[in-house]
Amino acid sequence: MRGKTDILSIIIYYYRDEERMKNLWSNKKEFSKILSLVMEVEHDTSSTTMLQSCAEYFINFTSVFLIKQSSDFLHLFSEINDSNKRGSFMKKFFINDLVSDNIIFNFLNDVEVIKRIGSYKQWIESPIMIRARKIITTSNDSEISVDKIIPLDLDLDNSFQEYLLSWAFEEKKLTKDGNEYFRKNFEKKYKQICSVMEQNCDNF
Repeated sequence: MRGKTDILSIIIYYYRDEERMKNLWSNKKEFSKILSLVMEVEHDTSSTTMLQSCAEYFINFTSVFLIKQSSDFLHLFSEINDSNKRGSFMKKFFINDLVSDNIIFNFLNDVEVIKRIGSYKQWIESPIMIRARKIITTSNDSEISVDKIIPLDLDLDNSFQEYLLSWAFEEKKLTKDGNEYFRKNFEKKYKQICSVMEQNCDNF
């Protein structure tokens, strides 16, 4: 691990410099090496230093202006084997409000890339929540199938799945098949919601 002074001397070169960031992006291997240094800063530096400012800029610019498709993450992490660094970047990427829904939704459809990034349980719930919120809010009644809010090919925590299905069910947004899936897999929660809403489950 490099010292803070060494890292700063490298990443300050790209601070608030769009052209240098874009030029570096054209060399994905070198970009990945520098991102690895940036993610070291994320773990051990306070938010008041110049080093932290440079690191945050690098991450934010990459997230908003450089990543355009899910396969870009594979290039991004080509020189980063540390799962904690990968996970930390993914978390920061998805909480960035300037990252478009379109990029997030397309990413969630690429299960192969998600699995290749690795340790997805550390960070996958955030983008799934973003997608679920948008879909549940904008969909009509009885319109949402289970696979629209839960990536069924991923190993997700049962309580998280229950939460998403409960949310969609309470809003009456699940399809008939979706309601049945919820009933079969989370029967206790299903009946609890029906009881609270004082409605017969057969009416859903």
